[in-house]
Amino acid sequence: MIIDTHIHVHGFPSLAGLESKIRRMEDAIVFRTRHPELYARTLTDEPVDITDDLIAHMDRHDITYAVVQARAANVKNEHVAEAVKKYPDRLFGLLRMGHDQEAAYEYLDDPSPVRDAAPDHISYCIEELGMRGMGECFIRAFTASVNPEQIERDLRPVMDTLKRYKVPVQFPTAWSQFPGGLFYGNPIWADEVAGHYPEVPVILTKMGRSLQSYFEVALSVAMRNQNVYFDVVGTSPEHLRIAIDAIGSDRIMFGSDWSATWRWLSDPADLYTIRKRVLDNANLTEEERENIMWRTANRVFNLGVA
Repeated sequence: MIIDTHIHVHGFPSLAGLESKIRRMEDAIVFRTRHPELYARTLTDEPVDITDDLIAHMDRHDITYAVVQARAANVKNEHVAEAVKKYPDRLFGLLRMGHDQEAAYEYLDDPSPVRDAAPDHISYCIEELGMRGMGECFIRAFTASVNPEQIERDLRPVMDTLKRYKVPVQFPTAWSQFPGGLFYGNPIWADEVAGHYPEVPVILTKMGRSLQSYFEVALSVAMRNQNVYFDVVGTSPEHLRIAIDAIGSDRIMFGSDWSATWRWLSDPADLYTIRKRVLDNANLTEEERENIMWRTANRVFNLGVA
């Protein structure tokens, strides 16, 4: 069994049929700056459902379940809930907030309104939409501080609510294909958050994206806090092996970062093949593979799958 814990559902008409524009990983990374006219349309177009395409990719690669969340821009949590409702036997949902700011590069000088709205919106998404936690939380949408202690204080409305519901949160590490906020990709600040909220599973997605400087910080945070987890998106076999030896495979989970752009990768292989090869080359034991492929995710997200 395989559970993909990192998928972004829904896309836009401008991101359809990009076989010739996005073949390599580098094409996806620079899409925003190489094709600014197409990217600009994602900020105004109505989202389109690409869930059927997702399920086809999952079936092709034997992905049993997926934990899905919104893509940056104007994809709403209700869109995610619709995708889960369409495939209730395959998909579980995560909520997001502030991802519209991330896509448009229009972060608020004073993010307090977003923080103030967080408890009610998180409650709505969990109680009404059935979300299993909070997806990638790009924290510049919640704070303008660069002080780790102040960042932790600013995130308290979010973290207090997640603690009450006993659900996890994802924080992205390293770079993003979206503009701005690169400073926060260094997760040194996450040590303060995880340390103050040991009951909340904190998932550092991408575990540094194979970049040594980011990986070492992420690993330091995880070694200090038992509630910190990784997903394997963008990591290398070497970093995965080091992480397993340091914190254990029961704190690492599989993820692809499948999305409206990354789904087009084909050179030298498609996205799922690329992600699986990392595990194949990390010298895993059978128990380590099983933990990463599904057991860790099943426990952290409380999915209840057999």
